[in-house]
Amino acid sequence: MLNRPLGPALLLAAVAALAAGCGRRGAPPVDPHAQVACVGCHRGAAADSGRASVPDAGCAANGCHPAGADSMRLRTVTFLHREHGRGSGRVVPCASCHTHAPGSTVLRADTTACALCHAKDLTETGGRQPDCRTCHAHPRHTPHTSQGVPISHAQLDDEQVPCTRCHYQVVEGNPAQTDHCRGCHRDSTVLAVRSADSLHAGHRGYACSSCHAPVRHRVVAMSTSVELNCTDCHKPGHKRRNHPADIVPTARCAGCHTDVHAAEQRLILGLLPGEPIRPSPMFMGGVTCRSCHVAPGQPGPRMGHPLKANEAACTGCHGRQWAGILPRWRRGYERREAWVTAYLDTASRAMGDPARAPAAGAQLRDARALLAFLRTAGPLHNLPASDRIMRHALDLGARAYRSAGRVAPALPELGPPVQAGSCMSCHYGIEEVQADRDSSTGRALRHADHLFKAYLTCDACHAVGAAPPGLPDSLWIDTTRLDRGGPARRRTAPR
Repeated sequence: MLNRPLGPALLLAAVAALAAGCGRRGAPPVDPHAQVACVGCHRGAAADSGRASVPDAGCAANGCHPAGADSMRLRTVTFLHREHGRGSGRVVPCASCHTHAPGSTVLRADTTACALCHAKDLTETGGRQPDCRTCHAHPRHTPHTSQGVPISHAQLDDEQVPCTRCHYQVVEGNPAQTDHCRGCHRDSTVLAVRSADSLHAGHRGYACSSCHAPVRHRVVAMSTSVELNCTDCHKPGHKRRNHPADIVPTARCAGCHTDVHAAEQRLILGLLPGEPIRPSPMFMGGVTCRSCHVAPGQPGPRMGHPLKANEAACTGCHGRQWAGILPRWRRGYERREAWVTAYLDTASRAMGDPARAPAAGAQLRDARALLAFLRTAGPLHNLPASDRIMRHALDLGARAYRSAGRVAPALPELGPPVQAGSCMSCHYGIEEVQADRDSSTGRALRHADHLFKAYLTCDACHAVGAAPPGLPDSLWIDTTRLDRGGPARRRTAPR
């Protein structure tokens, strides 16, 4: 090894050798640092061992790396390269990221240094959510879920869906772990750890890995709604039939069972063609598959028992006053789907021979395909999306009449649309619940009459506060005074 820094002539020769090596197919690339003396970069004590610091001046010596590129792109991240860290109060030295193992001549950018510095941005600290967009400002890649459903991150970005809803653990390793101090401080007791700023100031020019254990930024854990684990619900193995002979032990279930639960994933995650991504409100609230399909207190699904959403999961989170909400949701959807199906059946009979009106026939087939998708996906997995799809199927039925030159009959009334945050998003199927009696007339009130005959929305009678001027108090229900499990108490309107 040479004992002096690399001169300009030798530098040119090294670059020429590198270019020649790259030009020969199959030839290993020539490392331009192979002919550089250790002390050409490493300064101070123990320079020959590679443990001494590498100041930025060592990288810029003899015109090798006088400034470096202003910005760089690493995989999907574009970042400030020159004066990296500017704006955060400190400038990151070159050697923090560009390093090589002692005794090795290969110099590379160590990406574990990224996670070390950005650990606070990658983990939930003090109640603050990780700020993924610090680096991934505008993601554009399209990965697939465990069931092969594509997820356009460009659409997620446009709809501002939080990254942490799917990627809830993206750091592997402990950034506070420092195991390498004794590699340099053999002859003295390692001092008690002081503040990070003072330690970093005393170790400028050292690679992060010289002190810190590796910390990697990768997707460690995903939401189970995105990355289904078959063994959570199904016992491994095939009781009724053996594996095919060519199946290796490491094969995944999805290798043979393609598209299983893909429809459910599409609906839960809101990945529906022709509309923006609108995930289920329950998914956005952190509800997983096991949250609803495994009863509270049970370790997991029981063999021989089909998996169905259970009401105990609802009342376990929302309280006993929500007993009956799940079957009411199911009946509410089935009731409306039956009305839509009847409308489509009537349209099919009115059309007669599909060959006479091909456009109308195609629209009816599309409408039935939408309802078939919901039956497969389970409409309760995303009630707002299911309501939109069902109304779209109904609209296709009406368009089929017009495509065939006929007058479309009146559409069946489905009640107020189900929108996230609206009353119907929780009180779906409320039409079968008997309302309170009118306090002035004593007449029994029916929710079904209000929804499907008077076409009233929930806020026509229910709202926060006393009745507004001009509305009889007997017709007003103050939602701030509802008793759990009992009729509403009404306040007198202010005079």
